[in-house]
Amino acid sequence: MAITSLRRIRAKTVRSAVASVALGERLPNAAYVATGALLLFSLSLILFPSQDSSASRELAGKATCKVCHGRALLGLRSFVLLLFTLSGVMPWLKNKIIPQIVDRKQFEASFNLDKYYGFAAQILYHFVLSGCFATAIYTSDNTLYHLATLAEPAYCTFDILLLLFTGVSFTHWQLKPLLVHHTISCACCHALMYGIPESMYGKLLQLVFHLSSGFCLGIANLLQTPSLKLSTLQRLWLQVVSMMFWAATRVGLVFLLGICTLMDAARIHPAQYRQVMVELNAAAIGSFAFVVIKTPIITRALQEAIQESLGKGRRVTRVHERS
Repeated sequence: MAITSLRRIRAKTVRSAVASVALGERLPNAAYVATGALLLFSLSLILFPSQDSSASRELAGKATCKVCHGRALLGLRSFVLLLFTLSGVMPWLKNKIIPQIVDRKQFEASFNLDKYYGFAAQILYHFVLSGCFATAIYTSDNTLYHLATLAEPAYCTFDILLLLFTGVSFTHWQLKPLLVHHTISCACCHALMYGIPESMYGKLLQLVFHLSSGFCLGIANLLQTPSLKLSTLQRLWLQVVSMMFWAATRVGLVFLLGICTLMDAARIHPAQYRQVMVELNAAAIGSFAFVVIKTPIITRALQEAIQESLGKGRRVTRVHERS
């Protein structure tokens, strides 16, 4: 009876995984379509601007950060401070704190611990920023929002400098995804901080970016942690959840919030909304390019998990038949 129940659960999970693989194979094309739709929507807003800007003038400049006061040079000062802070905190987490929590001895000698601990530190970083954005949305604290927004380009700059000077980035990424990541962060930062700082959709957009990254990277690290002793079925289920969450947030939610943020740009900042639109579109293109780069990796891992689960299922069946 227990074997039959396990077979049903396994079969249902495998069907979900196969559907997730099919979704993953189509997701890059969906990212291309979303990019084109956002560009066309931006073009329509530029060609046919809204004439009612009285409410926009009242909103413009209302929400000001106490740190930079809407001035780029003061924002640059905060950026440099964050760059130096993250350059110290991130390696400290990677080399000192996380190894005390996740024991090195459980991993095989050939395992890339440097990459694993780097991603673990980055996961913590993403969840901390998610908390900052959620708090900023709840409290309408623009200073916290600005500092959290500046943290991402500061981290990306640290990561690229580390790659250039040492030959190895913090999480062992290559230059292409790092530059794509940097494009998203810098374009988002300038557009949302100085263009439309009072846009709720801009805040939600950044929350989605960090939450989805932290969640999916967290699952990837969990799957590699031997001490958790995850079963084949649990590993498969986690990868299905990761793919579904990735698709829903990084394509679905990012597209919807992108449309709403572009509308806010035209409404809130009529004087400079064309510049803001260019920056937001650069961020959107970078984000969807990241989906195109990352999704095949998640899909391939999911396919391998399906094969492993099917092989395990056949072995269990043979043992049951013999007994």
